Amino acid sequence: MNAVEKNKLKIILVITSILTLVFIAIYGKEYVDERRRDNALKYYNEISTVVILADTLGMDLECSNNKGNTWVIKGNNTSLIDIVTQDIADYISGEKQSLYSYKIIENENTLKYIKNFNNNMKHIRISGENGAGIPIPPKTISEGEGMEEFKDISNLEELLTYMHKITKNGEYYLYALSVVGLDGSGHNGKITYVSDNGEEKILKDSGRLSLFDLFEKLE
Repeated sequence: MNAVEKNKLKIILVITSILTLVFIAIYGKEYVDERRRDNALKYYNEISTVVILADTLGMDLECSNNKGNTWVIKGNNTSLIDIVTQDIADYISGEKQSLYSYKIIENENTLKYIKNFNNNMKHIRISGENGAGIPIPPKTISEGEGMEEFKDISNLEELLTYMHKITKNGEYYLYALSVVGLDGSGHNGKITYVSDNGEEKILKDSGRLSLFDLFEKLE
């Protein structure tokens, strides 16, 4: 995944999911089979975290249909979200008779990404001032985004389960982490990495982090 793709994710990852759902809903209204539309919307809601995570990390997806056929969708330089959206739209229109199943294919980077994510979620602090100039003390990402206290994740299955949890504001963890800023907002803040020994490293004097950033080694 190059720098252009990562910057694109910072800006559009959150709205992509929302717009996709809206697109599917509007698309489905053109057809009398409301059951297909409802099934598709429910299914997208269930698998969106899988597809977006794979898209973010440039990982491949294993795709299978109800006839037992299986194939691979390459993640690098491909918008998996666009492909899956089209598959679901084709199901709604009746061009495809079933919804496909999607599974992330682990590779040599999987454990490295998870280790980096664990470290960043435990050690990153974000501070600054709100719109009224009132100081906001350093908070972990979990505190700022209204998540439960973070605990280490061991494997891909646990990561997907974690991303599918709901914040205090009612959104999936993955969506909340798409753009990480000051106190759960998209505003810039001072971002530091606090090591176990208390040593602080300033990552950004004023800025935000993308979902992809959280899987990089920032310490």
